[in-house]
Amino acid sequence: MSNSADPAATAASSSTRAEFLRGLRDIFPIMVATVPFGMIFGALAAKEGLSLTENLLMSALVYAGASQFVALQFWTHPLPFWTILAAVLAVNLRHVLYSAAMGRKIGHWPTAARYGGFALLVDPTFALAELRGGARLSAAYYFGIAVPLYLNWVVCTALGAVFGNLIADPQAIGLDFVVTAYFIFLVVGFRKRPNALPVILASAAGSVLAYVTLGPPWHFAGGALAGMAIAAVLAKAREAAR
Repeated sequence: MSNSADPAATAASSSTRAEFLRGLRDIFPIMVATVPFGMIFGALAAKEGLSLTENLLMSALVYAGASQFVALQFWTHPLPFWTILAAVLAVNLRHVLYSAAMGRKIGHWPTAARYGGFALLVDPTFALAELRGGARLSAAYYFGIAVPLYLNWVVCTALGAVFGNLIADPQAIGLDFVVTAYFIFLVVGFRKRPNALPVILASAAGSVLAYVTLGPPWHFAGGALAGMAIAAVLAKAREAAR
């Protein structure tokens, strides 16, 4: 009886490992960029009175950097629960759009994997999945992106809670702009997609309009909705032209 492994199983295992490592390679620059971002959040949360355990739980369970910062802006005693809830909902509304776009790419995944994938869906994860994941997204590639980024965020916020006070003025050395710069890089990566420029311009205009009229944090939702609306109109016009 042969002791050699099934060639098909071996090939599948090798492919899964390669996809996971490709995801890890792609997400690594973002992990580096989010180190100061996570540490700053941890430090700010500690200054608002959150214990190390509460800090960790917020990052582990909420896991949405922008909305976590927004929540801290309203963090007073007594806690304005409904104000924080509305603000976080406005910021995270874009995740409804993300999950809708992702749904068509991951229908072949097992149910548990799909729910796990949605739980770890954040801005960089979505951007890389759209940009490099292909029409039929590999679960190994996706979790190669999502799991390391998640763990990195939780660890960095914990480090910030413990050592964040050592960074006296993050803005003075540009740490507050690191993640913004990376998102600019991600947007530029979509420049060759059909209708990319009109969608980007519409998102920018929608965000500015919402910021001026409604104020933060509604500019997140305004930009997302404006971009989605223009993308839908242009896609329908393109289909009609065919």
